[in-house]
Amino acid sequence: MVVFELASKTVVVELQMTTKLNYWRFLPPEAHGNTLVYMLITPVGGFHWSPLDESPRPRQVWKRGSGLQSKKIVSYEEGGCNGGTGSDMRSTLALLMVSTSNSDAPVEAWCLPVNGDSRGLLLGDDVLGAALCLPPAVAEEEGGRRDSPAEFYPLVVTANKVDGSDDMHLDVTSIGIDSTSGVLSQLDTVASVVVASDDHSESQQVLEPTMAMGTTPQVHLCSYGRYIVVALRSKGIIYVYELEEGSLQLVGQQNLGQYIVDAGIRRGGGEKKGGDVEIVLLLCSDNTTKDGCIAKIALLSEIHI
Repeated sequence: MVVFELASKTVVVELQMTTKLNYWRFLPPEAHGNTLVYMLITPVGGFHWSPLDESPRPRQVWKRGSGLQSKKIVSYEEGGCNGGTGSDMRSTLALLMVSTSNSDAPVEAWCLPVNGDSRGLLLGDDVLGAALCLPPAVAEEEGGRRDSPAEFYPLVVTANKVDGSDDMHLDVTSIGIDSTSGVLSQLDTVASVVVASDDHSESQQVLEPTMAMGTTPQVHLCSYGRYIVVALRSKGIIYVYELEEGSLQLVGQQNLGQYIVDAGIRRGGGEKKGGDVEIVLLLCSDNTTKDGCIAKIALLSEIHI
């Protein structure tokens, strides 16, 4: 693992891995004291690596339990806050989506405490997608910025099939430590809604690219503040929901007509408090699977897409 400084074209730090690296990704700065940090996942577990530290040695933050052994990592994210500020801020929860090496295998969603006892919580063994999101009260602070000094666990949103139909169930649940058992548990259902297949029945299957990481999960979920974005990858359709107390309200949808390779959501550059919200998408070209484009969709104060 090598970190380059592009401006000076120099190597900042180099890490020699002595074990197999299954998955890695950049984490938001608030995951680890507002510093540059990467998640490195090996057959042993997950490690935080801060390459700019004086002693940049990866530090283990969770172990793979029996349910995660030999599983392929599909996606990873962290969220929540331990109550610290500045360099003491740490995330509290990790969300992993995993599967077996079989390309047609179902996707499992797991939650793990970060810097905890690593006893995992299986959210579902055949999910369409999953993501972390902020509790409504936290999302209202600073326009959804995760720099509140209060300790909290994030909410988890999952997309699941509805038995016997092509509908999809979107559920937002709270996660925390069970006071009796002391392990991570799914506590309450905060909100849920059914995404009816009739809403996208007229859409056609779009051109699907060949990707090294595969086409799972089938649904990309991402959130910012009180907004939750649902991207149906093979349909090229996105839905935007607003999370309020006890409900998910659909505030917009759009048929993009192109395969959604990846999707993210971030603060925009508007003058609205906290900034407008912007969805960023990587789309497959509608002419060839070897080309693509970046698209941006702004959620303005009037909530139009």
